[in-house]
Amino acid sequence: MDRLADFIGEFAKYLIYLMILVLLFDVISDKAFNQVQNWTVETAQFTLAAFYFLAGPKTLKDDTHVRLDLIYAHLSERGRAIIDMITVWIVMFYLAVMLWGATSSLKYSWMTKQKLPSLWAPSLVPIKVLMVICIVLMILQCISIFFKDVAKAQGKVLA
Repeated sequence: MDRLADFIGEFAKYLIYLMILVLLFDVISDKAFNQVQNWTVETAQFTLAAFYFLAGPKTLKDDTHVRLDLIYAHLSERGRAIIDMITVWIVMFYLAVMLWGATSSLKYSWMTKQKLPSLWAPSLVPIKVLMVICIVLMILQCISIFFKDVAKAQGKVLA
């Protein structure tokens, strides 16, 4: 799971550059050529959403998410592992609720062929499929983290 998270994270970082290029194209097209594009802002929004979803497993794997370190920072490695073994289940519960909602939303979008109410009107199905996949990947990463924390709590050294 860690290698998959690294690979996905490596891919995801390039989405920011894609988003910048799309928005740059929009500005140049509008200001230099007086041609307004009706797809660029929504493409940038979808790209940012994809980046956000795809970065989730890598963020969990690298432990670079936001944490209140008031107490946590003063704990030993074993103490941190024990706290993480408990709190990862809270994260997984949250992700499970998100997965339930995302799956329901995907099902609705699929059945109704939901599109954004705009001039371009792109389908919402692809971004919702990506959202469901990435939530599942984050749950799998949490399971991986749990087992690593169990090993740390037992004093085992992980490679």
